Amino acid sequence: MKPGKDNWIKRVREALWEYRLWFAFLILTDTVCSLFLWLADLEIFSSLAGLLFFSSAAVFGFALFMICRREKRREELYSEFLSYADAYHMEQVSEAVNSREKRQIQATAGLLNRNAAELSAEKMKRRDYEEYIESWAHEIKTPLSLVALMLDSRSDEMSDAVRTRLACAQIQMQQDVEQMLCYSRLKADHKDYVMEQCSLSDCCREALDEYGFFLQAYDFRVKEQYGDDLVLTDRKGILFMLGQIFSNTVKYRKTEGTQPEICIETGRDPDSNQVILTIADNGNGVMGQDLPFIFDKGFCSENGESGRKSTGMGLYLVKQMAEDLRIETEAESEHGKGFTIRLIFPDFQKDCNKTSEK
Repeated sequence: MKPGKDNWIKRVREALWEYRLWFAFLILTDTVCSLFLWLADLEIFSSLAGLLFFSSAAVFGFALFMICRREKRREELYSEFLSYADAYHMEQVSEAVNSREKRQIQATAGLLNRNAAELSAEKMKRRDYEEYIESWAHEIKTPLSLVALMLDSRSDEMSDAVRTRLACAQIQMQQDVEQMLCYSRLKADHKDYVMEQCSLSDCCREALDEYGFFLQAYDFRVKEQYGDDLVLTDRKGILFMLGQIFSNTVKYRKTEGTQPEICIETGRDPDSNQVILTIADNGNGVMGQDLPFIFDKGFCSENGESGRKSTGMGLYLVKQMAEDLRIETEAESEHGKGFTIRLIFPDFQKDCNKTSEK
């Protein structure tokens, strides 16, 4: 049965139930009139019985049709009124209802308008707050760059331990600022991604150059194995994701017993032809019960002191950025033996071929 027919049958049932007393009165009136005619003259009743039946059915059907039509129109007007609770639509729907319903509609209009005004004010406040945060994040980059410059130019005046701690703190602050800007970027209505063909190995090397000192400060051994693979993606987004993964690797490293290690490998899946970036470490890993939730917003694994101090935003933002860039994410871990994350890029050559065929 078609949806339109279903709606019509439903509307007829509702009309019959709502106006059941009037329809019952109409049937009772016809029955009484027919009874009087039958008592008055049986021969005339017999000749007029068919006419009485069809005329009553026509009146009944016409009344039902007009009621259903009016109710449909009222529903349409009320739906428009709920979408646009202005004076024009309120006047339109008021003309199709009785006085009691009109008062209710006026009260509803007032409530909707107040809620709309409050919502608009809240949106303005939120927009102002977001603009302030973004402005602050951009402004704080200048003193952070100055700190980095001073660390480079005055390094001979500091001990190695002091310089290392200050440099790590500067990098951590830079990452926090990048997280803030990325979160704002992900929640924006219009994304400023620049999709281009990038060498995945170049992206990894650039990220290692930026965070190399951070990894060296914690005595990380870096292993690299790259293929000559190109991906279609936003370079800035990939660098952000790599930075967050490196930071997560440092945060959950083993502090004793073995040298921290991170392995970065790129390759192409022979079956799907997708490029896969694999980043693995030999750190504390993630407990089995925590693994399904590592990409959730605000989730922090209770795995060591650093985990309890985490904001739980790093891998969440990695996942959100990956979804925006159509990159699949996979993670696996064995507690105490390390953590592995894979970024699986779409085969853009296949997508280009599909587009050209269309």
